[in-house]
Amino acid sequence: MHLIWTQALHWGAVLVAMRLLFVADVSRMMNADASALAALTMLAVGTFTAGVHIAAWRICLVGIVLALGVPAIAWLEQSALLLLLVAIVVVAAIAPFFWRGKQSAQGPAAT
Repeated sequence: MHLIWTQALHWGAVLVAMRLLFVADVSRMMNADASALAALTMLAVGTFTAGVHIAAWRICLVGIVLALGVPAIAWLEQSALLLLLVAIVVVAAIAPFFWRGKQSAQGPAAT
């Protein structure tokens, strides 16, 4: 019964804190991306501390993975154009090899 009570209070506090992020006054001060990353951070901290309270390392691991996702998402958002450019260069570098392989498999063209 003690575990149920502690977890209910713990997740209630996390949900209230996340709700406070989206109150009109607070949400006007933060853009949508910052609010989403802050909510994910709170969820990560809540998950990690819930795992600590119940001594479950797997739940702690989920919290750590969520926490690592926050800077990864922020980096991905900042460097999306760079990643697109890298993908285009890789495709442009590999495409001629596939094209040549396809032409050599068909045999020499009759002219």
